[in-house]
Amino acid sequence: MVNHYKEISSVRLDYRCLEPADWPFFKALNQDRHVMHFISDSRTDEEIRIQSFEKRLQPWHKGSEHWLCLVMRQKNTDTPIGVTGFIERDEGIAEVGFILAAEFHGQGFGSESLKDISRFAFNTLGYRKLTATVTSGNEASRRTLFNAGFHQEGTLRQNYFLHGRWQDDWIFGLLSEEFRY
Repeated sequence: MVNHYKEISSVRLDYRCLEPADWPFFKALNQDRHVMHFISDSRTDEEIRIQSFEKRLQPWHKGSEHWLCLVMRQKNTDTPIGVTGFIERDEGIAEVGFILAAEFHGQGFGSESLKDISRFAFNTLGYRKLTATVTSGNEASRRTLFNAGFHQEGTLRQNYFLHGRWQDDWIFGLLSEEFRY
């Protein structure tokens, strides 16, 4: 694994790989019903650890079948504010994602992190397209993606089972030649 993650930063944010010591923060994010409302139903500690956390601890390289998971921090602090990253979906295509702790919603950190991650994915790793999937109704994430330059490409009807029923998913995309940051 080539560690280029130090190259990812912005005016307000720094990033580092997810580490075992991040378990309490990761678990708290995944158990916050406000944060996870459009992402996941309630899960036990064990489900979160096995299905999400441990897989994201593995070393990542282009072509990995698991998520690159980076912890977002405000510059000059060790306090995590969220996680971000991507997973390779096809040749030259990666799907991005982010989760912010509730107290950091509405401050532009989501858009800033998407721009940072997009710059890294396009300029350092050479991806040609980034995608994102958002459960319909999640207007905050939709605005965040638009602010980062993504375009809504469509809707997958009844695509994701959440809250006891099938939900639509909004699909977003950003091509490398459209990226302006």
